[in-house]
Amino acid sequence: MAKYRVRKRKKSEGKKDLYLQVKRAEKKEKKEYATFFERLTESVSLTGDVAGEMLVYLVGRHCMIVRNFTSVTEYTACRIRLKTKKYELCVEGNCLRLQYFLPEELRIVGTVTGVSYGENKG
Repeated sequence: MAKYRVRKRKKSEGKKDLYLQVKRAEKKEKKEYATFFERLTESVSLTGDVAGEMLVYLVGRHCMIVRNFTSVTEYTACRIRLKTKKYELCVEGNCLRLQYFLPEELRIVGTVTGVSYGENKG
């Protein structure tokens, strides 16, 4: 009858193995997300450039929805400036306010009188 030795693992080895398993799972998830995003972009017939661009929806004169912005750089009742990766969006009007503000999207309400784009200075 053969004898087998059972090797006990040190606590640090078990933690290291768990850490490596988590890292592998994160890499796999990121890769799956990237391929999903590519398939989604292709199915909607968008190029990669358009998919990352700022999207602006103007609903009449009193509502504007902006997606894919970086930050709000100026916020007054007459002017709201938004920074994106490439541009700076300036919305001018009367009684402007942010109805809601999410990390990827915001909604501006009030009377919009003008919208202009400038080069991002930062």
